[in-house]
Amino acid sequence: MSRPGNYGKSSRLKQLRQLKRRKQQQAGNVIDWDQVTDFLLGRYHLVQGSKLPPVVDATVQRFFSEWLTTAVAQGEQQAQWDVAAITATTLKRIGNQVPWQFYGLLLGPIMRWQKLLLREGPVVPLATPRQIVKPLTATAYAALVADQLAVNLLTVMATPITAEQRERLTQSFFRDGQVQWSAVDALFSPLGFQITGEPDDATREWLNDLLALKVGDFHH
Repeated sequence: MSRPGNYGKSSRLKQLRQLKRRKQQQAGNVIDWDQVTDFLLGRYHLVQGSKLPPVVDATVQRFFSEWLTTAVAQGEQQAQWDVAAITATTLKRIGNQVPWQFYGLLLGPIMRWQKLLLREGPVVPLATPRQIVKPLTATAYAALVADQLAVNLLTVMATPITAEQRERLTQSFFRDGQVQWSAVDALFSPLGFQITGEPDDATREWLNDLLALKVGDFHH
């Protein structure tokens, strides 16, 4: 029979060994910074992407990829990802590379995407975990999109972008907390959209699928 006190000592030693092993396992699971984008895109596909129609999945996945490019560019030492700021920067960079339908399709699943980001972002196995801050409401996302569409239109029309023009156009696109897709369509459609560069087959097919969408597809 063990002497009194030995069981307690044995239990403490066992706990210490388990803690050490758990820390070693955790350290072994840490991913490199350049793997963050693939890791989160993989999580998105497993949790949401496979459940969405192909054109919606492709749209959210491409947006998320661009969003992560913006976030990762801030550097590994930037532990906080500001959803509002990163989203605004990302939409600005995407700009007119996509037709207006891209933005219409994106707003549908945007809150489900944000929910995934808020859940998955902080648990990415990095040496310094990410903090996801300043999430947006559905209305705030719609306002961002309306403003970006205003900038896109003024840009494609080669019109000098003044604050007054931008505000006036944004207001015509955004009323009662929603994007007015009929107004967007009325101004963008006559200008058309040309696929530029040499996109791969999947990208070309995706862009053509977007161009086939009508105003009635975006009543969220």
